[in-house]
Amino acid sequence: MKKTLLTAALLCSAPHVMASGNADMFPEMPGFTKHVIQLDEVDNESQTRRVQIIADSVMKVDCNIKALPMDFERRSLEGWGYSYYVMKKQTNYASTMMACEKEAADTNLQFHSDLLRYNSKLPLVIYAEDDVDVDYSVWAPMQ
Repeated sequence: MKKTLLTAALLCSAPHVMASGNADMFPEMPGFTKHVIQLDEVDNESQTRRVQIIADSVMKVDCNIKALPMDFERRSLEGWGYSYYVMKKQTNYASTMMACEKEAADTNLQFHSDLLRYNSKLPLVIYAEDDVDVDYSVWAPMQ
């Protein structure tokens, strides 16, 4: 069996994440902001592109926490069959137990999702807690 090494290039961190937009069939969720990402149409997109969701938020943490602890859950819109994602900060998360020299402080932490399927025909809808900023990156194989 031949093994292939997949290398990818980050194409862009796109600036057009809208807070609502063209996804009216998706309901509002109290305490969450609905982020709608409309991806650009490209040739053969399902095989040549992937999307990664990037979230960041400021939390009071000590030296043990290096990334934003998030639950990232895929859900289905009843009656439509469309998928959407819900991002919620974890309150009980694993941590190293290093002794920190400084007290806990407000720190900007990031979360990166796994790579998701690229589909320009449907908006990518993400619900994130109101204090979480959402962005995304598009990945493609290197030519």
